[in-house]
Amino acid sequence: TMLNEQALSSVLLRMAHTKNQLLVYLDGHGERNLEGIANHDLGEFGKRLQQNGFRLNSLNLTLAQDVPNNASMLVITQPQIDLLQGEIDKLLRYIAKGGNLLWLVDAEPLRGLERLTEKLDIILTPGIVVDPAAEEMNIPATWALGAGYPPHAVTQNFNLTTVFPFARAIDWEENAAWQHTTLVEAAPRGWISRDIPQGKAHFNKTYDIPGPVTIALALQRHINDREQRIIVGSGSFLANAYSGNGGNLDLGVNMVNWL
Repeated sequence: TMLNEQALSSVLLRMAHTKNQLLVYLDGHGERNLEGIANHDLGEFGKRLQQNGFRLNSLNLTLAQDVPNNASMLVITQPQIDLLQGEIDKLLRYIAKGGNLLWLVDAEPLRGLERLTEKLDIILTPGIVVDPAAEEMNIPATWALGAGYPPHAVTQNFNLTTVFPFARAIDWEENAAWQHTTLVEAAPRGWISRDIPQGKAHFNKTYDIPGPVTIALALQRHINDREQRIIVGSGSFLANAYSGNGGNLDLGVNMVNWL
């Protein structure tokens, strides 16, 4: 029988992952859970990854000696309590050795992960992205629309609308170690607002920073004879409450496949 194109591509994807690649996600600090069903969790995304042949495992770094060597990537989401310094030491060791990472950030305190921003030379600007284009689509101005996807393997031939609620702006210091590439740009007519706007959003020129804004960023460098790949992106877009919007899940899967 003829396989339809979509079935074929998912078979090819699974073949690419026949090694049954292990994806571990940091746990123990109230993070979004890749196998969780709460609104803020990432269970729908996790299911999609499992369909694509990934194995998922939670990782508690107060118990584990290190990020396991057989993990093909690590996912970090927003902690609700502070990480211990020893846990952060282990995370930084994983990065120093060339580990691949998906880091989903929210517009909340970093709880010790400031050290990771320093390691990656990124700047997480306080505040959330406000997008007037979203209001015109009758969704809240605090739900930034993925407005542009600069050329990159992750977004090649990707032209679906994506929605990033309560997005955080991601900036970086140019440096020789890392190559930084914007994956998703938002709010060309919007801005970064220090507070969540009540009622209709207005630009405050004293505090607000005008767009466009990078809300997902890819980093790569050559280390230990391999290419290390990292994506830092706004976290809510893959949460169960929002992941059904537009191409959100497809973009998430593209990110993981590239990583």
